[in-house]
Amino acid sequence: MLASCFILVGLSYYLLNLFSGMVAVPRTPVEEKDDRGELFLPLEEEITWMETSLDGRFLAAVARGREASHWLLVLDLENGGRVVWSRQVGGDRARWAGGSLTLVFEDGGDILALDLERDPPTPAELTSGPEYDEDPVPSPDGRHVLWRASAGSGRGGELRVMRLDGGEKRILGPGEEPTAWDPTGTRLICMVPLDGSAVGESGKPLLQEVDIQTGTCVDRYPCREEARYLWWPEPGAFLYVAPYTRGEETRAVWFEVKPSGEEEKKASTDGVDADFSPQLFCPERGGPRLAYRGLKGLEILDIRRWVIIRYPHAGMTGAPLTWRESAGEIMWWEPGGIYRLSLD
Repeated sequence: MLASCFILVGLSYYLLNLFSGMVAVPRTPVEEKDDRGELFLPLEEEITWMETSLDGRFLAAVARGREASHWLLVLDLENGGRVVWSRQVGGDRARWAGGSLTLVFEDGGDILALDLERDPPTPAELTSGPEYDEDPVPSPDGRHVLWRASAGSGRGGELRVMRLDGGEKRILGPGEEPTAWDPTGTRLICMVPLDGSAVGESGKPLLQEVDIQTGTCVDRYPCREEARYLWWPEPGAFLYVAPYTRGEETRAVWFEVKPSGEEEKKASTDGVDADFSPQLFCPERGGPRLAYRGLKGLEILDIRRWVIIRYPHAGMTGAPLTWRESAGEIMWWEPGGIYRLSLD
């Protein structure tokens, strides 16, 4: 259980935070490009979330309906964006399970899975009962689903994991967003707040690495700043993004955490202010790039080169982003439809 990992944060963590504050934030090189993208799929609906299947054929999109309702649409991008499935849902996100054509989503406090390869596609309940189940996140290999269960909709609750077919449900323990799977789908990182009796960093959260097979914590790391988003692109080190204010300047800073627990400021951008949410970021699946909508346009952090590619004239509306890796594109919604930008 995650609860078994609570420890007192001692002098070493205090010194780590003290001296880390003296290290300058790196100024990441920015390459600006003039590409504006193009309209790919005209749509009247307002899209609030979307994600393409790994093969690039299908787009799962959550559209805002009347009276704050949500509609989950599955569009066939290879056939003019034809809607192949739709349903009014209570959740606001949907994700593809690995490279499969199974879509996992939340509806009214239950987790469901839609297999497009079934004829006809019919959602199957993965969870049911009095608890409110939400925020399903499939593992990168598509074998497991992480979700959060609570007494009611809202922040907090228990992190749980199950197989994609709904079997072998396990409680991992209390947890909060953000969370991130490792690339192998066997471990995850999550934020767990310390209780009021902690020494030193009282009330500050720890980053905890959890083995999903055993449900136990295998390591823990101090969170130097307020982590808003966790990203584990490759085996080994993972990253988190936090607002970092020194003097009158606030930047979004990427901290890399190595398996040893050593932490290093790796990159930063002035294109993101202090008030940002996890929904801002969109990672490339199985790749080294992280896209996000910045104050100065669409930005992509490439950790192979540690450079930011900025598109000042694209993706400025604050609408959702999605990668279409099979076509070398990134897509977003803005009034009028879905736009795309070729990156390769």
